[in-house]
Parts: sequence; structure tokens; C-alpha cells
Amino acid sequence: MPRRWPVTLKSIFRSSFGRKLRRPPQIADRGSDTAEPAGRGGLMSTDLVYVAHPDPAVAAKLSGGLRAADFEVVSMSSVAEAQNTTSKKTFALPDAVLTPLGDLESGDSMLITLYQSNPLMEQIPLVVVVTTEGDERRRALRMGLLSLVLPPYDAEEVALTTKLAIDKHRSDQLLFGSLTQLSVPDLLQTAEAGRRSGTVTFQHNGDKATVWMRDGFVIDAEVEGECRGEDAVYSLAVWTTGTFEADFGSVDVEERFRIPPSSLLLEAMRRFDEESAASFTAPEIEIAGSERLDLSLALLNVVAGYALNHLTPPLVHARIESLRSELSALHPELAAFRVSDEGTVTLSGEVGHFENEAALAAAVGLLASRIFHDLDTALAWRFTPQRLARLLAPWRESLRNLGFLDSLGIEEAEEDREEEAHEATGVAGKPVPVGCLVIDEEGLVEAFSAFGSRIGRVDPGVVVGRGLTDILPSKLSALAERLMQDAADGGRENGGIAVEREVMRAGHQEHVVRIAVVRQASARGFIVAINRMRDERRSLSPEIERDPLTGSLHDASAERLLVANEDFLHAFEGLFARSLRHRHHELLQRFGKKWGLRHAMRLEHMVQRDYSMTLREMESQMALELLSSSVGVFGLGSFEADLTYRDSGLIVIRHQSSPFPGIFATTAGGACSVLSGFHAATLSYLAGRHLAAREVSCGADPGDPCLFVIATEERLTKLLIATPGSEDHELLETILHRPEGEETQ
Repeated sequence: MPRRWPVTLKSIFRSSFGRKLRRPPQIADRGSDTAEPAGRGGLMSTDLVYVAHPDPAVAAKLSGGLRAADFEVVSMSSVAEAQNTTSKKTFALPDAVLTPLGDLESGDSMLITLYQSNPLMEQIPLVVVVTTEGDERRRALRMGLLSLVLPPYDAEEVALTTKLAIDKHRSDQLLFGSLTQLSVPDLLQTAEAGRRSGTVTFQHNGDKATVWMRDGFVIDAEVEGECRGEDAVYSLAVWTTGTFEADFGSVDVEERFRIPPSSLLLEAMRRFDEESAASFTAPEIEIAGSERLDLSLALLNVVAGYALNHLTPPLVHARIESLRSELSALHPELAAFRVSDEGTVTLSGEVGHFENEAALAAAVGLLASRIFHDLDTALAWRFTPQRLARLLAPWRESLRNLGFLDSLGIEEAEEDREEEAHEATGVAGKPVPVGCLVIDEEGLVEAFSAFGSRIGRVDPGVVVGRGLTDILPSKLSALAERLMQDAADGGRENGGIAVEREVMRAGHQEHVVRIAVVRQASARGFIVAINRMRDERRSLSPEIERDPLTGSLHDASAERLLVANEDFLHAFEGLFARSLRHRHHELLQRFGKKWGLRHAMRLEHMVQRDYSMTLREMESQMALELLSSSVGVFGLGSFEADLTYRDSGLIVIRHQSSPFPGIFATTAGGACSVLSGFHAATLSYLAGRHLAAREVSCGADPGDPCLFVIATEERLTKLLIATPGSEDHELLETILHRPEGEETQ
């Protein structure tokens, strides 16, 4: 029997599901060009509506009517699709939700999935999609749900009903809740993302605080009887219990300052960390019976080691240590760990006794989950829950039995079984298992988790149960054994850790292999993390040197170069022109995408090294300028990205001096299919979602730019097949004939 909802949705949500709330995902900025869901871009200010209906045909009809009325729509027809929407790195709080009555009365529904994603979801207005049955309409009205849409779901009627529900909600928009459900930082950042204006009042242990906001900025704040201004925000940011009321609307108060909540919260956290460091004494942990502690070290080093495949050691150290310090306020068990400058996790200080080992497991699981959640924002696609589940698969049973899985949040996550990339050959005839190995007291591999790109093919099943000399090249196995001895000899003074790098040659390639060894808390064995590091000498320098003795070219970082001159390009084009003509455009685009992604990752490494942030964390225009200047190093010309069409879901690239026109055949997709794929890949990397590109004008004459349009596949198709006289057709004509450098109105 389906569970029936009481008169108010809020009451059943609080009674049945309030305890199941997880930490809300980061709320997407409506004005961010990387915000999900797809289709939401630029400075769009339209209302966002979630359509949650189990019948895809009905969902499509409702969505089409809303989109025609300029609503932005996310449609879902299953719980899995709802989970996919809420699990993205950014989650946009909708202005309304359209759902059938059956979904309200079900205990396992899309609506419940949405409600559990963020406590503020329970206060979003609902529009009930009913059938022709009068009984169903009466049930909805008895439940106090007055906004109804009826078959045949006329587009104008659906849009008007939805708009009225949103307007009514905004006319009486007093949001309230508990700080145990939605913290002060999450609430203020939600208001910042939505560019809200209004007054937010907090109650905590008899204290009262007020924050005034305008357009998403804090303009004044006060903790009654204590402080006012920025200090008030610093004080209330750490309140973890109490209640809040948010009255969003016009605000009539003097603007004492104008600062984004995120900036104030960062400063509040910094001050809190300083105060905590000055007064906090790390708890002691008992080594005897330290099974949970050994597993904690393995889990954290798997996560840190995997992060080192994508981030520089200083960034890994800074990000993980910052999270550990932040969470230590509520989970003092985390003070037992420290992150080395090399990004390896070990024990800190004197280790004695934990009164609650279950709390240790919960705290470590939460830290690992938060690391992946936060890094998913910095590097798209690399830190998904599925990837975390796969990394921890060798320890799944132990993690479940010892209480880690609940806070990890990967119990139901499907493992990502996509084959990892690998180099064609190993080192000195042996593959190198890039990943985390747990070595038992007999020196045999007890468990192995592969991080990613491997040097040679490695079968994890062959690694387990063998010694290091059997699975590593002799040079690396000798290094690992020496490091284990160093970690054991150093004892607790150095945290039982030893790290070194070794340059190994595989054929004509050199690999920088990093080995980090951490002694287990029980002193029974070791945790060995093996990473393939990017060569710090790599650069985009155009300085080219020729070695006449070997007949080779190298760049400033001594990396081997080949010249792809006109002869090479003609031969490359001939391959497609003769045998693969029907797939000419497709294959060149795929080649360009592979090239563009590798180039973005190379640039990523240099941005991390030189700017201490990821490419996605840079200001968008600066990141695009770096990409433009970097392609010129390879003789591909340069480009400018026109972001003025983002409200229409488009980015326009004007690429100067492309080398391909006149060499590659001009098809319906232009002559620069390689560059189409290249731009699609680099901008997908920046945006964190899959984008497509199409060359809409090819600069065949010297000085003429090649014009590319970048968008989602669906949006691009809609633009390119638009009928004459339609809005999209006129938009494409504007893009094609707009003089270079002219700003849109």
C-alpha cells in the first residue's frame, strides 16, 4: 500500500524523512556558465521548473509547454534520473515542481529523492499533475494542494498555473527551518547563488542574529548585544544548533558593506581554525585493537593517492588538510591524522585511546566523501561517487562491518567499470601497478586499488598475494623495500612515512614514479601508494632545439617533438579521403577531441603548478585566454571566445589562422573538423559537462576567421536545423554576419 501524505507535505517530510537528510550539494549559481542542469547558462534569470512524472510522454508534453513560455525545465521520469540530478556537483534549487499525485503518496518516489537533496526543497511550491479522475482532483484539494493541471495539459494553461504558483509563493516567502538540517553557511550560500534579497534571522541558545542581504550580497549583520557588521557573520557562522527564518523580498536597511557570503564564510573558517589550533589537544588513540585505524589510513591514502593522479602534491595537501581541519571541530577523531606536504596521510602526534571507535569510522568516511565532493567541483568527471566506490571496492566488506559505509555514502553506488587507460609497455619488461597496495606482515600484497592510468597492463587479481619483487621492476621494488625500512626505523617521530620519486624509462618515454610508504597503526604492515607523476619540466614553451647527431627535435623541457608539416597533413587527409570518406568529419572530430582533452590536462598541470588552483577554478575569461595563447605554441593559430550568446545556451569561437583550410577537404562540417573536436573537448573540460561544436563558417581566405558554435548536442542540433524566420534561424544569421569585435545588444 502506498503511504498517504497528511494535509501538509512539510509535516510528513519532517516526520518520515527528516533524519535521512544528507549534506546538501553545492547550490548552482543561476548566473554560472558551469551550473547544472544542462541548458542553464550565462546570466539567465528565467524560472527553473522540475517536471517529475513517471510517464515520459506526459513529462515531455509538460516540459515542451513550459519551455515555450520561457521556463527553464529539468525533466525526469524515474527515481534514478532524480538521483542523477541531485548528485551533480552543483544542484540548482527550482522555483516549482510539477509532479503527479501518485508521486506525493509514494514512499519511494522522485519527489522524495528531490526533497532529501536539500532541506529547502520542502518549501518549493508544487503543481499537481492530475488525470481526468474527479476523485484524484478531490484528494489533491483535500491535501491543500490548489495548483492543479488537467489533461490534455494545454501548454498555455500549464505555464499560467505554474507561474501563478511561483508568484503566490514569492508573495509570502517566509522560509524557516532548523540549523541541524541546513547550516548557516549552506543557507547563506544558497541565498548568494539565487541572488536573493531579504532578512535572515537566526536563534541559537537564547542569542539572536540578523543578516540583511541584497542581490545575494551581505550588506549588514548583527548579533544582538554582541557585535555588528562583518564580525557578526564570523560569530554566527559556527552556530550549529537553533533555528532560522528567511524573509526574502525587498530590504530597507542601510548598506554598511557589500560582501559575498562565501568570502565572509571563508574568513570565518580561517578564524575558527586559528582559535581551534590554539586551544585544541589531539585525542590519544590506543594502538592495541587498531583495526579501524589501519583501515582509516588505507582509505584516506587511497583517496589522497588517487587525487595525486590529477592534482599537484601542494594542492592535495592544501585541500585535504583544509577539510580535515574544518571537520575536526565536530569530529575531533580526525585530529589523529595529518597530511604531509607530499599529500600522503599519516598519524599525528601521540596516539593513545579512542572512547568511541565507531565515531572514528564515521568521521573518516565523512572526510573521504567530502574530499571527493569538493574536488568534483575543481575537476569535472574525476571525483564521482562511482569512482570512489570502485577505488574502495577491495575493502567493501570491511568498510561495511566496521561502520564506514554510512558516512561514505557509496552503499548503493554502482561501480564505474570503464576500462582505465594504460601505456602500451611496462618498465624493464614489467607493468607498474599505479595505485594503493596494503602489505601484510609477511611482505605480501593484501589488497590493491588501482588509481587510474597504468604503466602497462596490470591485473589486480595477479597482484594480490604476491611480494613486491614479483610485481614491480627490480629498481622500484628495491626502492619500495628501502622506504618501508625507513618508515619503520623513523617510527612515530616522522609519522611512519617515507616518500621518494624515481625516473624510469619505458621504451622511448620517461616516467616519474612516486612511491609513498606509510606504516600501519598496528605496525603489522605498510600502505604503499604508487603514482605516475607529471614531469615538472613540461611546459608549453615554443623554444625548439635540434640535435643534429640524433636527428631529433626537443622543446625547452627536453620533450621529443615531431613536425606535422604540410606533407604530413596531406597524408593524414588522404587516409580519410580514400578509405573513410563517409566518416570523414566524424573521425577528425574524434581525433580533435582526444587531442583537446590531452592538451587541457597538460595546461591543467601548469595552472596548478603556477597558480595553485585548477583550470576550472580560474576566472572564465582568464582560462579561455590561457587556452587561446597555448594553441598558438603548436601553430594552430589563436582564438577568441564570445560569451555574449550564453543566454541562448551558446558560445561562439572565432579562430584565426587555422592551418587546415586548403589542406583538409571542406565538408558540411567545414574543413576544420579537428578544431571543432579540439574546442568541444577543452570547453567541456572547463564547463564540466559534455559539449559539442560545429564549424558554421570556414575562413578559406587569408585573414578570415573560422567560426565555431559550442553548445550541448541537443541545443546545437536545434540551432542548425532551425527553419527560416524562427528565432534560432535569426540568431544563427546574426552570429554568421556579425562584424568581428562588435558587441551584441
